[in-house]
Amino acid sequence: MTDPQTRIGFIGGGNMAQAIIGGLLSAGHRADCLWVSDPSDAQLGCIRDLNTGIVTGTDNAATLAGADVLILAVKPQLIEEVLAPLSGAPRPSGQLVMSIAAGITLDTLREMMAPTRAIVRVMPNQPALVGAGMAVLAATPETSADQRDQALYVAAATGRAEWIEDENLMDAVTAVSGSGPAYFYLLMELMETTAREMGLPADLARTLARQTAFGAGRVAAESELELSALRESVTSKGGTTAAALESFEEAGIRAIVGRALRAARDRSVELGDRD
Repeated sequence: MTDPQTRIGFIGGGNMAQAIIGGLLSAGHRADCLWVSDPSDAQLGCIRDLNTGIVTGTDNAATLAGADVLILAVKPQLIEEVLAPLSGAPRPSGQLVMSIAAGITLDTLREMMAPTRAIVRVMPNQPALVGAGMAVLAATPETSADQRDQALYVAAATGRAEWIEDENLMDAVTAVSGSGPAYFYLLMELMETTAREMGLPADLARTLARQTAFGAGRVAAESELELSALRESVTSKGGTTAAALESFEEAGIRAIVGRALRAARDRSVELGDRD
């Protein structure tokens, strides 16, 4: 188990950093062992709202030098700009670096963070903001078992976390879970809109779409049944659900979803190609 006094530093204090910090605090991590650097006073104010004991500032080098675990929580397009001035800056021996910057590979991070060798790439997703996230991790070979435990401790602070050993699969992970919440929001949006068109009051249409999605997600998460079996359990032959599902099938929903996820995966590959 990771020591709640482990010094965890964040470069970047945006929404995902705030979600992870909130999860760590809920897990009992000491606030004064959490360091955050960000150029925005507003972002740092949000961090201090979580707990006034968190160490905040604008000096990335100080955060780098003080952290046993350093989390890069900046946008991918900013990561070179942020890390370049830190080249050669002091850092603890054996420091673990974690990055939540989408599309930035372990090899790229190794080049940017040299001589650090223990690096973990994390793909979180938006439900981390409410403690229901899904994070997937990949590590460099030099990352020790203890460091992997540290990384899992951080990633699981906002929900569930799983390892993959083949980093190339991270593009598929991005397509499924990183981008995935938007697919469900779209379906909910379309259900809500159609409900209103069928005459339901707007507030009720909104509630029905959101609560139905929440309930179905919870059943799926807690059930040992396959998703196909859960679908069949709601579908009576010749009934209303069967009519809707037949319409989906006639529209080619399986091919549509397959193309969509492959498009997301392929775009993730393109974004990660820095040559």
